[in-house]
Amino acid sequence: MPNIKPIALQNGHISNEAIEERQIAEDKLKGSTKVNMKAPKELSKNGKKLYKNIIELLPEGFLNGGDTFVVSIVAEALDRMSVSQVKINADGLFSEEGDENNAVKTYERYSKIFEKFSAKIGLSPKDRSALAILMLNDKDNNEDELLNILKS
Repeated sequence: MPNIKPIALQNGHISNEAIEERQIAEDKLKGSTKVNMKAPKELSKNGKKLYKNIIELLPEGFLNGGDTFVVSIVAEALDRMSVSQVKINADGLFSEEGDENNAVKTYERYSKIFEKFSAKIGLSPKDRSALAILMLNDKDNNEDELLNILKS
């Protein structure tokens, strides 16, 4: 599947009609359900705290109900990375025989999961800059008199 960007991030020439149609479709897919502040019961105790922290870090209204799963994955990955880090700190990177500590592999595995899924909800600087562009474009569209006339 090609790398398709949200319409607000498109930088090629697109007709106003195509932009409006695409925005309506994207808004419809986003849905209106808000993300639940209560963490899923399946998460670890620390994962639940991290879940709430992640939601509080992001702008209000950015996440919706479908994002609960992604936030859960990110929170649990962070928790498992933390548990692995404690084990690495206690036991070292290698055993006395020179074998790599299994906690290192676990940390790496969950680090990749964290990286992949945190990008989906805008937790990296790159993704935040993309969100900033979205917010600026939205502000510009709201202040554009011609677009406001067309919307009414």
